[in-house]
Amino acid sequence: PTCGPTQGDDIPGIVRYQTYEVLAKEVNNPKIRWAYLPYSMHMAGPREAIQHMIIRKNYGASHFIIGRDMAGSKSSISGEDFYGAYDAQDLAKANAAELNMDTVPSLNIVYTEEKGYVTADVAEKEGLDVMKLSGTKFRKMLRSGEDIPEWFAFKSVIQVLRDAA
Repeated sequence: PTCGPTQGDDIPGIVRYQTYEVLAKEVNNPKIRWAYLPYSMHMAGPREAIQHMIIRKNYGASHFIIGRDMAGSKSSISGEDFYGAYDAQDLAKANAAELNMDTVPSLNIVYTEEKGYVTADVAEKEGLDVMKLSGTKFRKMLRSGEDIPEWFAFKSVIQVLRDAA
């Protein structure tokens, strides 16, 4: 995970690091190796995904987990996204062979009342009731001390975030 400097209203890098340490204990999977990249996101879109792949390859990684809308940015005038939600994943996949890296796209996972965690396309296809919590609402609930639903985050991770506030 990238754990460098962040924007003023975001979670500081050191706190991100602490949440990943707690998450590693929750997951407790010896096959997963956590490596922290002391680097800040530049929100430069799909080409930034390629830069991150190269950096991680130089650190010895063979796989690159890439999220939806990685390094996405919006117009400061219109608020519109400059890139599509999956453009970074597509560009990374298109360049994976040349970089000798395997990409692992992060799927759009949602939580449903009926089946728990499923992909968004399955939830839509089956007409399931999706539980939602935006980042803005999450940060507001975190600051106000409201309970965060357990389907959204581990209690131990929430505690790290609250302790840092």
